[in-house]
Amino acid sequence: MNSGINKAASSAPAKIILFGEHFVVYNNPAIVAAINRRIHVVAQLNDKSRVNIKSGQNSLSIPINSNDNDMMSHDNSSVSLFPIFKCVKHVLDEKNLVNAGVNLEIESQIPHGEGLGSSAASCVSTVAALYSLFSDFDKNQIYETARIMEQNIHTNSSGVDCYVSTFGGIVNFEPEKGFSKISPRKKFTLLIGASGIKHSTGEVVSQVRQFREKNSSLFNDLSSRAHHICRRAISSMNEGNESELGSLLTENHKLLSILGVSHPEIEKLIKICLNNGALGAKLTGAGKGGAVIALIPTDSSDEVIAKIGSGPGKWIQVEFDYDGVILG
Repeated sequence: MNSGINKAASSAPAKIILFGEHFVVYNNPAIVAAINRRIHVVAQLNDKSRVNIKSGQNSLSIPINSNDNDMMSHDNSSVSLFPIFKCVKHVLDEKNLVNAGVNLEIESQIPHGEGLGSSAASCVSTVAALYSLFSDFDKNQIYETARIMEQNIHTNSSGVDCYVSTFGGIVNFEPEKGFSKISPRKKFTLLIGASGIKHSTGEVVSQVRQFREKNSSLFNDLSSRAHHICRRAISSMNEGNESELGSLLTENHKLLSILGVSHPEIEKLIKICLNNGALGAKLTGAGKGGAVIALIPTDSSDEVIAKIGSGPGKWIQVEFDYDGVILG
């Protein structure tokens, strides 16, 4: 153990998909960014051979040797914490601490179920806190373990969310090439609006697959346009061209609407943004609910944010996070 220390804290950021969601499943690029809203985890070893997790109103207390059947006997409020239990079990097994236990306290600044990467940030921050108990704060190791663990939540996860949450910043992800960092020329101001409409990522992805099968020519055209938008977006960020970047966000959203993954509440929030001075807006994540992101003009950000915030929706101002997972 780390010099006799049996308690450690870590935090990891949320994420937004700026461009390319859904199309990335079919080998298109996607641009994803970490934002300065975090999940904080405090981990402490115990000698009770139990994992005790407290997260908001939810809690779970379960023997470390529990299996999936044991977990199913718990009430529904504990179900969301099972993947975190599996993170703990994985790390303790890896360290050959078969009889140890862990107490976890989780605090989140990230709305759950809004497409902002709360599950990935939970896995990353939990794994990081646990590894740091054993002097193992290596971001590459944290990423690899968290990526595997998040697949307990999203079976076909590409690992993009965990990557961004671990390393921070803005990344261009191409399925056949991997990750490359994007370094914007200027600071951008963003608003996130939560629709409050929950969705199942798996169901939405399945609906898009059906759309593609029935409309192959249209889907290929949309995919080509999405690829072009990503290329232009990288140039816009590198040049600090916020006006073009905003237009590209809105253009990307129109493609997603054609796919059928928008929602009346999402459209309402986007209209509010565009009618009150945002440079562009789109849904972020799977769609059918979740959240929208809007790019706010730097020279009138306070005024525009006040106008948008006075309408429906729950809005938070965010910036890109370049730290990724950190201790403390």
